[in-house]
Amino acid sequence: MRARSALLPTAMLVVAPLLAAPLLAQGIEYAPGTTSYHVSTATKGTQSSPMGSQDFEIGVEQRLTVNVARQSKDTLLATFTIDSLSLRSAGPTPDVSKYQGTKLTALLSPTGRLYSSKGPEGADPLLAQLSESIVRFLPSYRRDLRTGLAWSDTVSGKVTQQGMEVDRTTVTDYTVLGDTNVAGQKAFKVRRHIAMQAAGSGAAGGTPVTLASSTSSDGNFVLGSGGAFLGSDSSDDIDLKLTMAAQGAEISVKQRATQKVRAIR
Repeated sequence: MRARSALLPTAMLVVAPLLAAPLLAQGIEYAPGTTSYHVSTATKGTQSSPMGSQDFEIGVEQRLTVNVARQSKDTLLATFTIDSLSLRSAGPTPDVSKYQGTKLTALLSPTGRLYSSKGPEGADPLLAQLSESIVRFLPSYRRDLRTGLAWSDTVSGKVTQQGMEVDRTTVTDYTVLGDTNVAGQKAFKVRRHIAMQAAGSGAAGGTPVTLASSTSSDGNFVLGSGGAFLGSDSSDDIDLKLTMAAQGAEISVKQRATQKVRAIR
């Protein structure tokens, strides 16, 4: 029962067409500057264990400020600040107020590919998982964006999930759907499909466990012609399985999360 209670909160955490001539990209890169975003996530899912099944619904509201600065010709320094974070649920939720004001930094390519990141030190598994997501907040893309352009990208490496270090492979397919206009700014709308697999082992609440998860995500993001991330919309289907061999127990979580990201200034 203790392992189940510890795992559930972490599972909870798991954006006018133009009638003018088509927009032509002239080598779009992220522009230096500061932008705040409102991030709204709604998650519905079911957790199953030998003790039975439990449905859950969680809402997450977050305000995030992102500062982008050029560190060198080929490197950007992105600083992410959690301005506010709140959870809504019918059941118990972890205290996330302590994360307000937390700053994370990441070194990125001019088109958003993550080189490295740095966050607060410590053994807080929830903050580690939150940080893992935030440093990948800015979408990566190709400089030569144009309507109809399609490409794929594969990234493999170790990440923190459910408080454990796991091996994860992510395959992302992109298609530039066309031009759009956001608050008077010309932009590209890009479809993004993500297929992700992760596996590893570690401990949850002092209990040795193995983890396997798969995620399928579909959505779109909007990138301004001046190099600003303007928002996104996505829907993620996540299957996660935790096995505790010593206890002969298995916990599975199936959830769907929808997220909207909007630039607010």
